[in-house]
Amino acid sequence: ILDELGIRGTAAVDAGIATNYPFIIGQCQTRQWEIMGHGISLSQMITDRMNESEEREYIRRSLDAVRLATGRTPTGWVGMDYGESTRTVRLLAEMGVKYVCDWPNDEQPYLMKVPVGQMVSLPVMLELDDVFTHRMRGVSIIRWARMVTETFDRLCYDGVSNGRLLVLNIHPYLIGQPFRIKYLRTALQHIMNSGLVWAATG
Repeated sequence: ILDELGIRGTAAVDAGIATNYPFIIGQCQTRQWEIMGHGISLSQMITDRMNESEEREYIRRSLDAVRLATGRTPTGWVGMDYGESTRTVRLLAEMGVKYVCDWPNDEQPYLMKVPVGQMVSLPVMLELDDVFTHRMRGVSIIRWARMVTETFDRLCYDGVSNGRLLVLNIHPYLIGQPFRIKYLRTALQHIMNSGLVWAATG
């Protein structure tokens, strides 16, 4: 569907996927998608229980795995379940990551203060993340599609004088189900047919 609509995605890839699933990496590269870091595996989240050296090694292993699989070090990051410690943004910036999607607190990108490097927050629209809507809250797919289009319409209205950002985090195992997929197409067609958007990667 993204191919049909001319949308290049940004795939969040953890070290396990990068190392063990070259077919998935190849499909992303064929489509010229961006690939961002996403931790070690979906069973390991960054928390303040890690010390700094443990967290630094966690991030390094994740970025290195993606670099080895793709030939490029990721410039973006989203943590497993948006998890971070109080050090994460600083450590990511030190390792060359330029943007992070862990902070769902705005509708515009913004600079984050880091001592070394540069960091931009690209806030995810958390209330539209299909894990939160479908799996955790049981929102119907018909309602979800309407939520996406209504969000887009409002952001367009609000963004007349200054731009707005809609980072839509979706997961193929959820939104790609046969009974859901046409609603993703409907929502994305509404957005792309508006003529008002830049469909950008991270």
